[in-house]
Amino acid sequence: MKILLSVILLISAFSVYAQNVVIVIIDGARYSETFGDPERTFVPNMAEIAEEGTICDEFYNDQYTFTSRAIPALWCGTWTDVRDTTYNGQNTQYTTMPTIFEYYRQQLEGEPEDCIYVLKYLTSLWLPSFHDDYGPWYWPMFVSEGRDDSDVMDNALRIIDEHHPALLWVYLADVDHAGHQGDWDDYTHKIQIADSLVGVLWDTIQSDPIYQDNTTLLVTNDHGRHDDQHGGFSGHGDDCDGCRHIMFLAAGPDIREGEITRYYRTIPDFAVTACEIFSLDPEEGTGEVMEEIFKEEEENEVTTEISTLPSSVSLNAFPNPFNNTCHINFELQHENQIKVALYDLQGREIESIVNQSLSAGKHTYTLNADHLTTGIYFIAIKAGNDVEQQKVMLLR
Repeated sequence: MKILLSVILLISAFSVYAQNVVIVIIDGARYSETFGDPERTFVPNMAEIAEEGTICDEFYNDQYTFTSRAIPALWCGTWTDVRDTTYNGQNTQYTTMPTIFEYYRQQLEGEPEDCIYVLKYLTSLWLPSFHDDYGPWYWPMFVSEGRDDSDVMDNALRIIDEHHPALLWVYLADVDHAGHQGDWDDYTHKIQIADSLVGVLWDTIQSDPIYQDNTTLLVTNDHGRHDDQHGGFSGHGDDCDGCRHIMFLAAGPDIREGEITRYYRTIPDFAVTACEIFSLDPEEGTGEVMEEIFKEEEENEVTTEISTLPSSVSLNAFPNPFNNTCHINFELQHENQIKVALYDLQGREIESIVNQSLSAGKHTYTLNADHLTTGIYFIAIKAGNDVEQQKVMLLR
C-alpha cells in the first residue's frame, strides 16, 4: 500500500477544473422549444455540443419567473433582493448579495478584464452589489454595445481575441423580445439564431489556443414562457411548468460527455457550480454544486507517492453509493492516534467522525447523512503518518 502526502493534498487533487468559464444566458426560451423537444428542432448546434457535454433535464427557475429577478439570482447563486438606485445619472437596481464576478475578482485578485459581461446597448445596467466585503471595486467590466444578439456575440468574440477573460458572461435578449410579440415564427427563429451563435462561440473556444481544452461552457435561461394551458408562449411570470422549466447545458474538459442528468436543480445552483470550477467560496450563495455534471474524479487524479511501505490502517465504507447511513470499517495494525473525517471535494472538513487513540484491531463507526446534500464526498482516515481515503457518493 502506498502512502500519500496528506489527506488534504490528496483530496484537493480532485477539485482541479478548467481555468476559464464562458456563460451564455438565452433570455426567455421555453424548454419545450429547446431540449424539451426530442427532435431538438430549433437547437441543432447546442444538441451537437451536448454530445460532448451534459444536459440537466430537470433545471428550474424555482422563484420569480421574470428577468429582473432571475438574472440577479443567476449572478449571485441565491435569490437576492434588489434595490433601486441612481448610478451615473441613470435609474437602475443593484443586488444586495455579492455576485460571481465579485467573488472571482476579490478572492482571486482578478483584474476587470478577467471578468467581462457582454450584452446589447442599454441606457442603464442592472448592477452587482455594494456589499461591504465586495462591491464596486470587484464588479466586472461591462460591454454594453449593439442592438441584437448577433452584435452581442460579435463583441464577445472580439473580447475573447483581445482579452481572453477567465469569466465571460454573454446575455442574449432577442428570444424573449420576440416571444412577447406573439409571433411564433419569429420567436422560434430567434431561438435558432441564439443556437447558431452558441455554436460559433463553442467552435471559437475549441480553436483558440488559450481556451482550447481549458474552458467550460455553461448555457441556461432566466425563465421560460407560459405553457399552452396558462396563456401560451407570448408571456411569462407565473409558476406554470412552461415558465419554470428551463434548459441547462454544460460542456468542457471536466464535464461528462453525452449525459442527460435528472437531478432536480434550480437557478441558485448555477453560479455556485461555476464558483466550484474556480474553487471560489460563494459565501452568500444558497445553491448547491451540480456534482453530477463533472467527470469521475479518478480521471483527473494526481497523487504524490512518497513510500512503498505497507500501511498500518485499512478502510472500507459501505454501502457506496448510500442513501442515508454509511458504515465505516477500518482495521489498525497497532494502537495509534486516529482521525476519521468527512471531506468535500475541495478538501474542506465537513464532519469529524473519530479523533482519539484506538487499540489495534477492527473498528466500526456510522455516518448519518441526514444533514448532508446529494453529492460526492471523501472519507479519510489518518493513523500516525499513514493516510487512507475512500470516495463515497450520497444519493437521495
